[in-house]
Amino acid sequence: MHDVNTIPKQPLLLALLVGICGDASLAVLVSDPVPFSFFPIIAFLLAAHQLYRCYVSEPMEGNTPVCVWLCFFIGGFGHAALQKVQYPELGSNFFSLIMMLLLLAALSIKLGISVGKKEKA
Repeated sequence: MHDVNTIPKQPLLLALLVGICGDASLAVLVSDPVPFSFFPIIAFLLAAHQLYRCYVSEPMEGNTPVCVWLCFFIGGFGHAALQKVQYPELGSNFFSLIMMLLLLAALSIKLGISVGKKEKA
């Protein structure tokens, strides 16, 4: 009948959160225009720990590791694009947006959301 998507959603969401918090932590520590806060660093550590626990408790089979990496980079590039909109002195967000869109397209293909999904009668 229908192919069951065996990729669990929890590691994908955690990887997206780790990517967002990782980029935010890096920006807080390195960029001058971004005000310092401990929250992104704490959120990054908690999300990374939870992703590690998820990795240890569930086997990552099939396309799951690739999709987790794609979600991680989507989070990082997405936050970088948003941050460059908030702080224009950091530079252009063109590269970040293009990379995020390309990674989103690759993720949707891997998950079977967009290309190649056919209904069987």
